Amino acid sequence: MKRRTLATKAAVLACGLLLVLGGVFWTSSASAETYPDKPIKLICPYGAGGTTDLAARTLSAAIPEFLGQPVVVINRPGASGSIAFDFMTKQKPTGYTMFMAAIGTNAMYTAMNPNLPFKWSDLVYVARTQINPNMLVVSAKSPWKTFQDFAKDLKAHPGKYKYSTAGPGVTSHLGAVLILEALGLPLNAAHAVHYNSDGQAVLAVIQGEVDFFQANLAPMDGHVKSGLVRGLAVTTKERLPDHKGVPTYTELGYPSVNVIGWRGVCGPPGTPPAVIKAWEAAVKKTVASKYWRTVVTKFGDVPGYMDSKEFTKYAGEEFKRYRALFAKLGLLMKKK
Repeated sequence: MKRRTLATKAAVLACGLLLVLGGVFWTSSASAETYPDKPIKLICPYGAGGTTDLAARTLSAAIPEFLGQPVVVINRPGASGSIAFDFMTKQKPTGYTMFMAAIGTNAMYTAMNPNLPFKWSDLVYVARTQINPNMLVVSAKSPWKTFQDFAKDLKAHPGKYKYSTAGPGVTSHLGAVLILEALGLPLNAAHAVHYNSDGQAVLAVIQGEVDFFQANLAPMDGHVKSGLVRGLAVTTKERLPDHKGVPTYTELGYPSVNVIGWRGVCGPPGTPPAVIKAWEAAVKKTVASKYWRTVVTKFGDVPGYMDSKEFTKYAGEEFKRYRALFAKLGLLMKKK
C-alpha cells in the first residue's frame, strides 16, 4: 500500500513537472511568435544626412509594414562608426536595438584598425539591403571636365589639391587613396580633409573647400543631376542608366579603383534565431516593395538583398579584402 502511494505521488509530481515544462516551452514559443511587440531602435553609426543615415531612414519608413512595429533611427556618430559599433556589442540581444551596417564601419575601419575593442564578427549579420556605386565628383566650377583632365593635373601638381572624406578609413577615404595609387602617385599627392558624413563631404566640394570627392552616389546623386557637381568616373563595370555620360573606371583603364559600398542590418551578439528570421523576412519584402525601391534608386543605390548566412560570408570576405589592401598601402594601424 505504501509503495502504491509513493508511486502515485511520483506520477503526480512527474505530471506536474511536465505541465510546468510544457508551460515554459509554450511561453518561449509564444514569445518568439509575438516578436516584435514594441518599437525598435535602429542605431546609425554616422551623422544625419550621410548615405548610411539615408539608408536607415528609408528602411525605417518602409519596413514597419512588414515587421509590424515602428523603427526609430538613432544617430550615434563618431570615430568612423566605431562608437556605435562598440555600443551595439554591449546591447542585450532582445531584437529591440538593431544596427544599420555599412561597409565603412563593419569592414573597412575594423580592417584598418586592429586595436579596436571589437572584431567585425562580433555583431550578428542579419540581412543586406543594398549596394552603393561610388562616383568621383568635382565642383561644377572646376576646370576638370574629364577624368583625364583631373589625372593630368594631379600628376603635374602633387600636393596641391585636397579631397573630402566622411572620416578616416571609410569608403570615401579609400576611394581617393586607390585613385592616387592607380595614377602612380604617393599618398601625399593630395590631402584628405575629414568630415562627419558624406553629406558634409560633398557640400565641401560644392562650396570649394576641397577639390574632389569620391564616395557613394547616394548623397550626391541629386547634386550631379542638378549640375552643382560634375561626375568624372563611377566604380561600376557598366555605366549607370541615370548617368550615362559618366565613364566607368574599368573603361578608363583603372579597374582597381572600383569600390562598391553596401548597407544592411545587424544585431548584437547572441541575437536569437527568431529575431533573425523576422528581420530576414521583413527586409526581403521591404527590398521588393515599390516604395523602398523607388526611394533608394532615386538617391543612387541598387537593391541587393542577402539573408543572414550570405551576408555573414560576404562581410567576412570584404573584411579580408580591405585588411590586405590596407596592409599593402601602408594604412594598417600598428597593433599596440
